[in-house]
Amino acid sequence: MKNMLSKLNKTLFILLSVIIVSSLTACGTTKPSKYYLLSSIEDTIPSSKTSSDGISIIGVGPIKFPKYLSRSQITRFSSDNEIIVEEFNRWAEPLEQNFARVLRSNLTRLIPSSYAINYPWKRSLNVKYQVMLDIHQFETTSDGKVILNAHWVVFNTSKNNKIISIRKFNYSTKVKHINNAKAVTLQSIAVEKLSREIAEKLQSLLASK
Repeated sequence: MKNMLSKLNKTLFILLSVIIVSSLTACGTTKPSKYYLLSSIEDTIPSSKTSSDGISIIGVGPIKFPKYLSRSQITRFSSDNEIIVEEFNRWAEPLEQNFARVLRSNLTRLIPSSYAINYPWKRSLNVKYQVMLDIHQFETTSDGKVILNAHWVVFNTSKNNKIISIRKFNYSTKVKHINNAKAVTLQSIAVEKLSREIAEKLQSLLASK
């Protein structure tokens, strides 16, 4: 009887040890994070040599973003008042910087003989027009809706920052079976739509100078 109890206790001890080791191993394993970036449009205008005098410099910024987007994790709205923070799905660079970089790249490619630079800039650069933006919404909902709502303003920097245009931009699209890669692709398309609207206005201003 004593031998049986001894063997039973030994077996229970071994099982308990295995459970503890397995638990510690599981706790020590971290799920790898995935990283995402917004992408700019392709350059469809053939490259050509342009003198520095023929280049119109456009200033982009400041760009104001909602504070809840100032995090590395991707956020998703599950309802009007609830945000899901996806710990293991992250932006590869701060979203505000990524957004600004893609917007500048898009404008440079959409407007011939132009170069978009980031705010702030040196006065010696002779910026012709400045675009300021206030981003109200830039998000994906849990049901697959991608939203970009913003106000943008164009200033004429050579005329005491006179306001030339104030516009409101609203864009949304929805797809089924959305995932993070698809969501970021759709967000890039949203930034492209905004870029084209701004570029159209700037092109008309540059053409009339």
